Amino acid sequence: MVHQALTLARPEGNPAGGRGLALFYVEVRGDDGALHEGIALNRLKDKLGTRKVPTAELELVGARATAVAGTNEGVRAIAPMLNVTRTWNAVVAAAGMRRGLALARDFARRRAAFGGPLASKPLHVETLADVQAEQEAAFHLAFRAVELLGREEAGASSSPRAAALLRLTTPLAKLATARQAVAAASEILESFGGAGYVEDTGLPRLLRDAQVLPIWEGTTNVLSLDVLKTAARDGAADAFAEDVAEVAAAATDADLAAAGRVALRAVDDARAWLARTAAAAPAALEAGARRFALTLARALALALLARQGQWSRDREHDGRAAVAALRFARHGVAPGAGFGPADADAPADADADRMLAEAAALGNDTPLVH
Repeated sequence: MVHQALTLARPEGNPAGGRGLALFYVEVRGDDGALHEGIALNRLKDKLGTRKVPTAELELVGARATAVAGTNEGVRAIAPMLNVTRTWNAVVAAAGMRRGLALARDFARRRAAFGGPLASKPLHVETLADVQAEQEAAFHLAFRAVELLGREEAGASSSPRAAALLRLTTPLAKLATARQAVAAASEILESFGGAGYVEDTGLPRLLRDAQVLPIWEGTTNVLSLDVLKTAARDGAADAFAEDVAEVAAAATDADLAAAGRVALRAVDDARAWLARTAAAAPAALEAGARRFALTLARALALALLARQGQWSRDREHDGRAAVAALRFARHGVAPGAGFGPADADAPADADADRMLAEAAALGNDTPLVH
């Protein structure tokens, strides 16, 4: 039960806009569990999903509150908490994708069709391999945000560059992983056939619960505008480009290095678009914010995957992580690629037998001896 909360409110006489808001601490309930005076519960919301996490509509009229950090600039004051909740959202997205894949793989091993288990069918494992590549990208992107947040909270990274990198990476991780989670949940339900659409299997809940992830803690459009604003100031775009370059440099094998170059080109193209459009067409700048943000997010994810693929080859002698990186590159870094056709710049592979073996390893989550 929630007993205290942070909320934004506008003190009397403050100007309109975000700068006029202040951050307040509110004690919601007393020791007896009853709502404090001035706090009214209007309703519990009937939501699509996350029904075990009740969401209430409260009305605060005359409630006692304490200003936390002055009586203005509340949005800035609450930003550290938003970093935590948005990072949490990204971790939940990656975890939900992993859970869905575990269920889909178990079903594929047990369900026989067309003369054998689904886990042995090339098209089925190809589909799961596509989702797995996206899941691994979401995992690495989410935990890059975790790493940056942890460094900041531990005082290990206090430079302006580190702050700018955290400020830009956090909304990127949240918005990209949230959309990946919804697409993955839909694909996973489909992999079960009709059972994926029947409530008593528990599977539809995966999709219902995933759908909140692009909505909570800022929608894709809201966060894209935040990314656009952040990238245009405080050296954030430079810090981000340097970070992607440093990560990608760890991939030294020819195929993974090529994937890293795809990531670097995407970041360079996005930054060039930002500089060109900001001066010439402000309306087009806003219209392209989502494409800009998703390109940066997927570029960083690809660089992280390429680095992990190199590490796994060198340390574990396992090529499965590299396969995930190369498959993600073929999905495309620019938005709209999703689980679709290959990106023209991505590393290609014409060896059909090898591609089938790689898809089986990725789709069934088994090692691939390198």
